[in-house]
Amino acid sequence: MKNKWLAFLIIIVLAILPGIFTLLSTPKVEAQTKNESKTTHSWQVSFTKALKASKITEDNVYVTNSKNQKVTATVALAEENKTILISNLTPGSYKLHVKEEAFVLGGPKTTSQEIAFSIIEKLEAVKSEKELQQYFETLLANSKKEREYEVTTEVAAKDEKSNANDSSTTNNQVEGVEEGDIVVVKDGYIYAVKDQNITVVDAKDPKNLKLATTIKMKGTQYISKLAVYDHILIAISDEYLEKIGTSMTKASLYDISNPKNPKLIREVGQEGYLQDIRITNDTLYLIGNMHPNYWMLREKKAPDLKPKTYDSVEGREYKSLPLEKISILPNTMDGTYSLMTAVDLKNGAQKTANTKGYLGGSSGLYMSENALYLTTPIYDGNLEPSAGIIMDRIWMPRTTNTQVFKWNVDRTDMNFVGTTEVKGSVLNQYSMDEYKGNFRIVTTEGNAWDEQQISKNHLFILDNKLQQLGAVKDLAPGEKVYSARFMGEKAYVVTFKQVDPLFVIDVANPKKPTVLGELKIPGFSNYLHPLDDNHLIGIGYDTEQRYDAYTKRNFTVTTNMKMSLFDVSDFKHPKEQSTVKIGGKGSYSDVQYNPKALFRNKEYHYFGFPVVLYDAGKGDEIVYKGQGAQIYEITADKGIVLKGNIINKSKGDQYENWEQLVQRVVYIDDALYTVARNEVKSYQLKDFKPLDTLTIK
Repeated sequence: MKNKWLAFLIIIVLAILPGIFTLLSTPKVEAQTKNESKTTHSWQVSFTKALKASKITEDNVYVTNSKNQKVTATVALAEENKTILISNLTPGSYKLHVKEEAFVLGGPKTTSQEIAFSIIEKLEAVKSEKELQQYFETLLANSKKEREYEVTTEVAAKDEKSNANDSSTTNNQVEGVEEGDIVVVKDGYIYAVKDQNITVVDAKDPKNLKLATTIKMKGTQYISKLAVYDHILIAISDEYLEKIGTSMTKASLYDISNPKNPKLIREVGQEGYLQDIRITNDTLYLIGNMHPNYWMLREKKAPDLKPKTYDSVEGREYKSLPLEKISILPNTMDGTYSLMTAVDLKNGAQKTANTKGYLGGSSGLYMSENALYLTTPIYDGNLEPSAGIIMDRIWMPRTTNTQVFKWNVDRTDMNFVGTTEVKGSVLNQYSMDEYKGNFRIVTTEGNAWDEQQISKNHLFILDNKLQQLGAVKDLAPGEKVYSARFMGEKAYVVTFKQVDPLFVIDVANPKKPTVLGELKIPGFSNYLHPLDDNHLIGIGYDTEQRYDAYTKRNFTVTTNMKMSLFDVSDFKHPKEQSTVKIGGKGSYSDVQYNPKALFRNKEYHYFGFPVVLYDAGKGDEIVYKGQGAQIYEITADKGIVLKGNIINKSKGDQYENWEQLVQRVVYIDDALYTVARNEVKSYQLKDFKPLDTLTIK
């Protein structure tokens, strides 16, 4: 358990580090830069030391262009006297010069500053190797070990397909857009990820499970995701290539016309790490990030700064992406590529893949059938340096805005549309949605635990060019978004700090979204799933209030898992129609953080998920009770009814067994299957009577 929580902490740190600029706790003037902005933005520099208003003159604070000539710009000092705002510049490359005389604190602790930045209003193609190298040299110049400035930008005001048999499918967010998972089902066979292998189970006879074969990946490939298209099994893996010293994301395509003898027909790869995949309109999309070794420029070396790609259709070589396929995203300069590879899957996936690289990384992704949206956090500069800054940002994240990028997609054609910035940070893909060409996004601005700057939540609706149409702002002050779900002309948002408000928002009129109703109950939902037009399933945690004698304040702790059925037929008065408590304190399920773990069967109205059960022990201890899966019948008439309690009870174990943890629950015709790393079990679907167990070595 300790190792699991340590791994979870490491994942959190790795997830937020690309957006973090570490500040040093020295007395020097410090700051941080984004370096680029659009013409619709203002560019602002936040220093750690105050400036003198009387010294903000043309001699002490000025801007020069790429030819080192002074240019006319509007320069203003913010009220706190630590921020300079630059505006009214045309697109181009600039430097801001701030002489030491402009600072209140003079002498050796304060030095003059030169800060390079650019104003970009549209996507820019990289025209030469020299230009690409200059881009990264600028990054190096602005990322010294002793960082001397901190900069932010401020936005100016702007007015599922069925299988041949009846079997499980992936719980995808958007109908017609496949997302892949670690377990998939096709024609009576179960394909499951196990490290470097794919276990293929013949489940046609649930009373006689057989291991059909094991697909073994080569070298250091570790599989992260599977998907099925027609007779093709797609395995997504990460591979470290020692010979060329880099990591690749690969899609390995297998012909599974004969599931007992899959044949590798193609491999496609892009350098870096996978963000996610999507399959729609007969096309596979790989989306990821890549960090080039541009630090080698400090050593006067000439590294290849272009991402590498691989396509077995073209040969065995790893090729550098051509310059004409590389562009710079507006309003970004972070030294990371966003990479996209599109593979035409029709006719055996024999056509050449199309890969594009965009300088400017991303962390969030949403895709419809016709458009791809990527998001990246933009951190503000209003955090004083401190020794515990990294830990503070894990548990009390900084205020951020979110930059949104959009591409129109048509099979392997990917065309950049534009970018915009919205206030606040986005939780996950379910906080985003496209409807009738408009993009909707829910964000949290600020930190729910910061009593000085209270948090707020917003919903923005943008048109097909990312121009704002309407918004609901300042929702649930002091709380943060824990889950969101868009269902056509309605949006449902769960926020939380001490109680769980479920907000019903009418988004039928994109220019005037309106909060219709609100329900406050204990606990919160991590995931919302539509049951029908008038009912919503919420899966999360129950909570309770406790008192801290030291701080003399109440605080909230999670207890057991909780599942609720919300009746939203009366939009103005939503209600919790039915609820169940699952396990005790410490119980959890992957479905709370990964909706792919949700099991669904329409015929029986079943919803289920893997679960690990704990209960409260002495003091703050928790006691392991068992693990397995639970299946519920959920209907508007009966509410939530437990039907299958498939739990392996603890026999004195202190923690759950990693190898025996149920990863996914699937069904094929009239049988249900639980899939773990070392075994697959089958049950009758109607009454969950055990049928067979297949041990996987």
